[in-house]
Amino acid sequence: MKISLDAEATIYANPNPLLVSRQAVFPGLAALPNGDLLAMFSIGQAFDSADMRAVVSRSTDGGHSWATPRPLHEGSELASESFKPTLLPDGRILALGYVFERPDDLTPIVDPDTMELLPLRNRWSISEDQGVSWSAPFQFSVEGAPLELSGPAIVLPDGRLIAAGAPFHLGPGGHEGWIIASDDAGANWRRQSIFYRAPGGHVAPWECRLCHLGGSRIAVIFWAYDAQAQVNLDNHIVLSDDNGQTFGPAIATGIMGQASNVMALDENRVLSIHCHREDPVSLTVRVLRLGLDRVDIDAEFPIFGAVGEASATDGIVSQFGSLRFGQPALLRTGPDRVLATCWSVENCQHVIKGYHLKLGAGT
Repeated sequence: MKISLDAEATIYANPNPLLVSRQAVFPGLAALPNGDLLAMFSIGQAFDSADMRAVVSRSTDGGHSWATPRPLHEGSELASESFKPTLLPDGRILALGYVFERPDDLTPIVDPDTMELLPLRNRWSISEDQGVSWSAPFQFSVEGAPLELSGPAIVLPDGRLIAAGAPFHLGPGGHEGWIIASDDAGANWRRQSIFYRAPGGHVAPWECRLCHLGGSRIAVIFWAYDAQAQVNLDNHIVLSDDNGQTFGPAIATGIMGQASNVMALDENRVLSIHCHREDPVSLTVRVLRLGLDRVDIDAEFPIFGAVGEASATDGIVSQFGSLRFGQPALLRTGPDRVLATCWSVENCQHVIKGYHLKLGAGT
């Protein structure tokens, strides 16, 4: 399979950067029944500001141009929000994610001395009119865990929703990844399974993304961070053949990426996208063939490379604070077309970018 870049789009960039700070991060996409595309992301004064609010934008031309974003809700609490959209079988749209509760404008999310995090709460919101209006976010808890639900839920053939996330903390051990499930369109959630736990629990499965490969087959990809050694590992993938009830051993892909995502091509192949934030830096799309205990790369295409944009490597707090792009996503927009998105820093501004990819025969 050959991957090529057909067009590029800016989903959001601050229209008045000399007058006001509007930094945009953490995009997610959904295709609506009427053909519109919906983008959900967060805008605030700074990357970790206490006014980081979820917004919604819409495209009526296949993702080439985008409307001015509107707030997901009118709340005014001090909080940093992140939500991702999922189209439900009945036509409603679920926004699933989390907020960090902020005591004031200047207390950081991560205490650099203790590595303790501010309180993380999981929340969801629902739209019954194709994303025009949304309910006030509802708070929920799964066994009291602060889950890093940074990706969207997916809908299984029987209508069940599942999502992947890790109980989020920065300690040297006790890390694992959960699958949570809802049988009532996202109103209530429970832990369904543990998809990953390294011996000793020192490897954190962050930025989890999952996809349905067909039948009862599920794939989860994640950023694997060794919290004890404080180093990034290669992206790992785990597979389930029973709709996420159980998972096989993690497969080390050999791909030295951090935040990543996957989109199913068939039961044994995915289109993947990876943020490579250590040199050589790039945002790269690949076709991965999934074996029992290995992953083979059938094709790859760097959307962009970036000189001098590598993240810091002297600890995870420094790494978080030096990110220049992240949270990539993939959405099929036609038989041979895919829209890839991410946030990135351009001209000192955090913006939301879209890349229209074409998939074709050949190498």
